[in-house]
Amino acid sequence: MSHRCLADFLEELGHAGELARVETEVQAELEVAEITGRMAHNGGPALLFGAVAGHEMPLLTNLLGSETRICRALGVASLDEMAGRIAALANPTQPEGWFEKLKTAPHVAALSELPPRRVKTAACQQVVRLGGDVDLGALPIVQSAPDEAGRTITAAALFAADPDTHGQSAGRYDLQLQAPDRLVGCWADHDEPARLLAEYRRRGEKMPLAAVLGGDPAVLLAACSAVSEHVDRCALAGLLREKPLDVVSCRSVDLEVPADAEIVIEGYVDPAEPAAEAGPLCASSGYYRSRRPAPVMHVTAITHRANPVYPAVIPGRPPHESYQIERALSRVFLPLVKLAIPELIDYELPMFGAGRHWASVSIRKTYAGQARRVVHAAWGLRQLVLAKWLVVVDEDVDVHDHRQVLAAIANHVHPDRDVFTQQGPPDPTDLTTPQGALGQKLAIDATAKLPGEHQGVPPRLAAMSRQIAHLVSERWEQYGLGPEPDTA
Repeated sequence: MSHRCLADFLEELGHAGELARVETEVQAELEVAEITGRMAHNGGPALLFGAVAGHEMPLLTNLLGSETRICRALGVASLDEMAGRIAALANPTQPEGWFEKLKTAPHVAALSELPPRRVKTAACQQVVRLGGDVDLGALPIVQSAPDEAGRTITAAALFAADPDTHGQSAGRYDLQLQAPDRLVGCWADHDEPARLLAEYRRRGEKMPLAAVLGGDPAVLLAACSAVSEHVDRCALAGLLREKPLDVVSCRSVDLEVPADAEIVIEGYVDPAEPAAEAGPLCASSGYYRSRRPAPVMHVTAITHRANPVYPAVIPGRPPHESYQIERALSRVFLPLVKLAIPELIDYELPMFGAGRHWASVSIRKTYAGQARRVVHAAWGLRQLVLAKWLVVVDEDVDVHDHRQVLAAIANHVHPDRDVFTQQGPPDPTDLTTPQGALGQKLAIDATAKLPGEHQGVPPRLAAMSRQIAHLVSERWEQYGLGPEPDTA
């Protein structure tokens, strides 16, 4: 089931008891973040603040802050159902360019209508403010932590286009408020907007941008997904919602955006302009990101619905909405990771690593040295490139059970042999990496060692025979020891 607009989804959440309305006046600076943080830590509902001090526009937080609501947004009963849909569409023999091949595979000819549909009029342009009428201060932009540099847009899908191919990309990046008509783009050096900006700089041209807020939540999920930057995020949203997405041309820049969005902020970055300073900003780990140079986005237009809702993703100590989104997308796109790493069984991005700093990976191991090969392949994937700690375990270890992962480390790891490091792109939220330096990553091969990996006789697990285990289970009531304990 697709949701034509955010209001449709909010109505569904309201009927399901998954939306709480707050009519008491609140402050966009800090108060909203504190309320949302407390609710998110206790598995609370989405929050709609109807009276934000100094603003007419209502403010929405924690929208996708639970797996249940993410499943509702995708119209599925479980994330495994969506993962199964992805697995059925992907061609396992041709992992490269998988998204284009989805549209040409004979058994999915219906997907020929997947690309977004262009429309001439749109709900997101019911109100248009251009030039001198632009005022970002009218938006209830949130400040999430006391020492942040100011208020920050946190739930925008930021659209840009390649100057050569004109293909559009999108991702969720923080945009720090600098002035009524200026924002600071807080993306990392290895993110797609940085690459595109370098191309525009080479050409001596300004880079157009559009920050899209609200609309069908599938758009935000598509923007947050770690698939190839060459995949059209509007088309991907169409795949997730099983219905093509309507897009409309922006009013002041040459970009197309979802027609049913709540708010669109249009503008450009001038590569010749000196960088501004971004930060400190609260990161998804709950710690502050340090100050760093960042490009300035000049806002040329703000368009929105007649009665828009402003959405915000509140960062901080997990669990929070951002973590829930990243964890859910790792489940949904697991089939694509398996295409790149065929021996991979599963992986987990645990909450204690903020859904990005730690990854536990299970594999079906068949030869010596396989775990090391998997480590290097995993760090080459967008889904795992920022994992500072990466642990590889055997397929019989449940990567979602941290005790089993730790037990595998304790039982199978020789520190001198099975721990190794590698440099890679730095994670801007990793406080241990000096600014401007490469990120340092550590991998642990916690798989059982095969001949060639172990000097002497490899250890064998002293497991009880199945016959005796079955006999004891059959006779358990006779022992008079109460309910049979779970030995898994």
